[in-house]
Parts: sequence; C-alpha cells; structure tokens
Amino acid sequence: MIKLANYRYAGGVAARVGVVEETTIADLTDLIGARGSVEALLTLEPPTLRSLVAQAKQRRPLGEVELLPPILNPPKIFCVGKNSRVHREELFRQNLLKEDPQEPTGFVKLVSTMVGQGAAVRRPTGITSLDYEPELAFVVSRPAYQVARADALSCIGGITVANDLTARAIQKQEVASGTRFWTAKNMPGFCPIGPVVIPYWQIADPYDLWLTCAVNGERRLRVNTNEHIFRIDEIIEHFTRWMLFEPGDVILTGAPRGTAISHPNAVDLYLRPGDVCVAGLEGLMELTTLIV
Repeated sequence: MIKLANYRYAGGVAARVGVVEETTIADLTDLIGARGSVEALLTLEPPTLRSLVAQAKQRRPLGEVELLPPILNPPKIFCVGKNSRVHREELFRQNLLKEDPQEPTGFVKLVSTMVGQGAAVRRPTGITSLDYEPELAFVVSRPAYQVARADALSCIGGITVANDLTARAIQKQEVASGTRFWTAKNMPGFCPIGPVVIPYWQIADPYDLWLTCAVNGERRLRVNTNEHIFRIDEIIEHFTRWMLFEPGDVILTGAPRGTAISHPNAVDLYLRPGDVCVAGLEGLMELTTLIV
C-alpha cells in the first residue's frame, strides 16, 4: 500500500516527500522536484503514482527521519462536529451540547495548531481536562464548490488520521456562553495529524475502518467509522453549497464515542504531562503524541 509522507532528515531543514514502507522511507523529492508535494501526488492516476513510487531508489530508516504533517500547508482544517449519535449523547450528559442538529455542523481548527508524528504537545498551564479525539480525516484534491453528492468523492485525494485535542473545561465554558469552542480546540499543538496520507483509491470503504486510541499502551477506544452519521459525500455536498473546499484542505469528520469525557472517571483519563497518546486507523497508521 502506498503511504505518502512529508519528512526531513534528522537535523535537516528542508521538507522532502517520500513513501513510508515497513521500516524505511523511500524518497520521491528527486523524482518530482523540490516544488512537488503530497497534494499533487494525490491527483495522479493510480498507474502513474505506482510507476513513480517504483522508481524511488534512495531509502532511509524511519528512525533517522522526522515525519512531518502529511499536508504541510493546508488552506484550512475543517472539522465536522457531533457526527456520532453516541458521542452526541455523551456531550449532552456533560452539558457540552445544547442542540440536536439535523444536518452537518462544522468549525475550523487553525492551521498553526498542526503538528506531526512524535510531536511534544504542551498541556497549557491551568488546563487539566485535556481530552483525545481520534478522527478519520480526508484530504481534498481538487476545488469543490456547489458539488452534488454523486460527484463528491471525486474531490477526495486521500485519508489520514487526526487527533482533535480538546480542553473540555474551556469547551464547556464556551458552550455555556453560546460560542463555538474555538479556544478549547485551538491551543498550540492541538491538531496532531498523520503521519501519512493514503490515496483514496486504495481504500475499499472508509466507513469500515477502526479508529483507535491508546494512552501509555492502554487502549482507550476502538470504534468503527460506520457509526458516523454524515459521510464525506454528504459533508461535501452540504458545505459546498456556500463555501469552497480547496486542494490540500483537510476535513476531520468527527469524534467517536469513548473519549475521556464519556466516562464517569474522566478526571483519571484526561491527558497529563508524560502521557504518550497514540491515535490510529487500525492496520493503516498510528499517530503518536507526547504530552509535556
């Protein structure tokens, strides 16, 4: 399976494009040029991309490189909220939701919050209810505006995983005040993403994948993406009625049930300095974040 990534050599400055293999990364930068990008590769036809990957000669051990976010400069990170019926019930119980939306809802995470594989994310001073939200994310590969549902999937280039880190106490304050929890989800480092993008044509069914999360080696959740209320074709049709999705945009499609806030002992499950949080798509990728 082709897994595209941005990386740099240990101690290096310039980002490079590669294909993650089992224990190595095969470099594609010399083949596509310094201006080439993962986003551009996602637009290639499968035979063309396969041929390009087959030409890669230079390889380095994964332990010798830093894996960066798989999309380096997305125009926007768009998040779909309340996209699990069970998670909606969890939010209602905690006074984190006041409505029962009948159509997709959304908000934006700042691009500046994005970090890559193995990033150390600082738990801000005074934040004690830091929660994990592993999410299936889609990468847009062509402009999408006023797109019909039947055509929506042609706008998708790949999938990845993101961890929509959230400060729950701040979120609760913002919900109570009537705002859309911008601060709770936009603190520095609150959008780990990656470490790879898998071209969409390699995924038989994005709604038969398992989202997982473990903290310090203890599994916290494993939820199938078939629990999503609104799927990516519906999401694109709905939002592109009025707004434009651009190539490179990343669309997070909603938290699953089972995050820390859903448990009676949530206070014991919230992320603390020293914790290692691993969000994943089972069998496809794992995204590790160190809380400091």
